[in-house]
Amino acid sequence: MNDKTGIERIPEDYIMNKPEIIILDTSDEAASIKTVTGWVSRTGRFWGDDERMARYDGSTHKTCDCGQIVAQNDYCRPCSDARQLAKFHAMERAPWNGTDYLYSEAADGYFADMAEVEEYCAENDLTLVDMRLVICEPNDAREIDPNEHYTDDLAEDCEVPAAIAAAFEVLNKVIREHGTALSWSPRKYALDLALIDSAEAKAEVI
Repeated sequence: MNDKTGIERIPEDYIMNKPEIIILDTSDEAASIKTVTGWVSRTGRFWGDDERMARYDGSTHKTCDCGQIVAQNDYCRPCSDARQLAKFHAMERAPWNGTDYLYSEAADGYFADMAEVEEYCAENDLTLVDMRLVICEPNDAREIDPNEHYTDDLAEDCEVPAAIAAAFEVLNKVIREHGTALSWSPRKYALDLALIDSAEAKAEVI
C-alpha cells in the first residue's frame, strides 16, 4: 500500500497481528557452544586477554623493588620507607596557620602545636626534617537533615513532625555557629619549615 508520498507502508493491522517469535530454552537457537581463549587465574576467574590481572589474582607473593619476595599487597620495609619518603618530598609546601593540627609521617601521630612536635623530637632524637610534617584539615560536624536521618522510618512522601524538625534546626544552628573539629586528616600540603618561627626549624632548613 502506497501513501500520498509514494512510499510503501506496512498495514497497521499486519503489525498488530504479527506473530510473536517463540524460542524455547531447549532450542538450538537459544544458545550455542563457543570456544573462548583467555587467561584464567589460579582462583578460577577468567580474565580474557588481561594476563597481568590474571597473574595478580592467582598469586600470593611478588618480587619487591629490591628483589626481595614479599606478600602480593606489600613492600619490604626499606622499599616502603623509600616510597613514602619520595611521596613526601614530591608534596607541595605550604605555610601553617598555627591552629590546624600537624601530622607526622615518621611518628604516625598528630600534634596540636610546634611545642609538642619539638618535645617529641627531643625525646626521640629526631629533627623537624625527620618528622615529615603534613598540615591537617579539620573534619567538622555536618548539619543533619532530619528527613534524611529518618528516611528508613518515615512513611512514603512524609516528613518528620514539626517539633522534631525544630529540634534539629537548633542543633544545626549550634553546628554552624560553634562547631569544632571532630577529628583531623592530613592534607596534600607538607609543612614549609622555612616559614616556621623556630630557631631549630630555621637551623635545619639552612
